[in-house]
Amino acid sequence: MFQGKALLEQKLYVAGLIFAALSVTGIALLIFIPLNPSYIVPQCQFNMLTGLYCPGCGGTRAAIAFFSGHWLKSFLYHPFVPYCGILYIAFMVKGTLAVLAKEKFQYMKFRNGYIFFGIAILLIQFAVKNVLLLVYGIDWLQNISI
Repeated sequence: MFQGKALLEQKLYVAGLIFAALSVTGIALLIFIPLNPSYIVPQCQFNMLTGLYCPGCGGTRAAIAFFSGHWLKSFLYHPFVPYCGILYIAFMVKGTLAVLAKEKFQYMKFRNGYIFFGIAILLIQFAVKNVLLLVYGIDWLQNISI
């Protein structure tokens, strides 16, 4: 199935296919066996102890919004989630084209910049949400509704 120089990208593509299969299975289970996310996802311990947002606060709501097609709300809850979603979709589309076209198309190259940009998004949203909370009294995640 795989040949050429893009061994890392090929392995990441296979991992992406496995992730897609597991995600579809999980979403199907949630459709047929509806569960309240509060039963599955524990409350943030950092938030409970400090009253501040942790770098991951809003991620679950962002994922639910993203998969529901509410991409703006997903971005507002946690911009890291749509960033990863868009990056994943682009990588998988490009990888599928490479596989189907016998690598006439190249795989999307892995770049450390993707990780650094993601970390920057995490840190910026962490800072913005907590500054809004502490300085202006705006509880960002409570003001967004799906």
